[in-house]
Amino acid sequence: MKKTKQPIIKNNLPVKDYQNLVHEIQDILNTGLYTAYKAVDNIKVQTYWQIGERIVREELKYKDRADYGKYLIENLAKDLHLGRSLLFEIVKFYDTYPIVHALRGQLSWTQYRQLIKIDDNQKRKFYEQKSIQSSWGYRELHQQIKNNLYEKTSPTEIKELFQTKLPTVDISAVFGDTYYDFNFMDTTPLKQESKIEQEEKDLENLIINHIEQFLKELGEGFAFCGRQVPIKIAGQTHFVDLVLYNYAIPCTILVDLKVRKIDSQDIGQMNKYVAYYRQNRQYPHEKDAVGLIIGKEAKAEEIHYALDGLEEKIFIATYKAKLPSDEKIKEAVKKLS
Repeated sequence: MKKTKQPIIKNNLPVKDYQNLVHEIQDILNTGLYTAYKAVDNIKVQTYWQIGERIVREELKYKDRADYGKYLIENLAKDLHLGRSLLFEIVKFYDTYPIVHALRGQLSWTQYRQLIKIDDNQKRKFYEQKSIQSSWGYRELHQQIKNNLYEKTSPTEIKELFQTKLPTVDISAVFGDTYYDFNFMDTTPLKQESKIEQEEKDLENLIINHIEQFLKELGEGFAFCGRQVPIKIAGQTHFVDLVLYNYAIPCTILVDLKVRKIDSQDIGQMNKYVAYYRQNRQYPHEKDAVGLIIGKEAKAEEIHYALDGLEEKIFIATYKAKLPSDEKIKEAVKKLS
């Protein structure tokens, strides 16, 4: 009699299943970290600018004291557990870009570290503009500076570059499509007879497990920042299903998922969340945060009146769930006959 092969067990865990789980979670982490990079790095730029502004303001209070700035940096590095070189870079960053609105949302901190080494304002702006227009990363920018691209470019070309306006992104165009195809993930496990809250949780889990495809379906420039993000209003904690960021606009997008028809109450709730984000969690360089409600169905007339005056603040979209295969449809027809 042939013996049934037992799974190999290690530390009370089936080795093969556990390894598969590790690989799947690693893929989710890698995808999430990669897509969130742009949004997180933009926050880093803003944070470092604020730190630089605060340090410089403190230095100016005691500008009559010799070497006060140097000692200030040394003590801050020790107490904050930050590198001295990083703090000096942060101060230079603020000195180079004293106006926060002059910062470009498309540029990362590693790119700014290269740019602040350039003392010539026109030369630095040249590399800023080229980086954005040509979608250079840190390495490409570093290489072009090293190759003296600015010096090799004619004055006429430089002038034309500065006259070229960078494309602006229209929020309405980004969310112009009110329909998303979720065919990339199998939504059949969502049980219609289960509670709405559980269905929406299941849908959220499916999206997280297919986050890369989901972001691609939304369009260009989207990054994933978090799920079930808490916000506290009037002593009550609310949770936003998904928080995204579009670094081309740039702005935060709050996403609410519904497995039923979207109604006016959903719009009212989202309006509250968006208002909170705009007033409490928005950086000066960003455009206003917007809300995106994605549901199975949306009645045009009800949505029209519920959105009155909120069209640039909240966007509505529906999704199509994955359809069963031809084989499953045939099987279902046979059972009915």
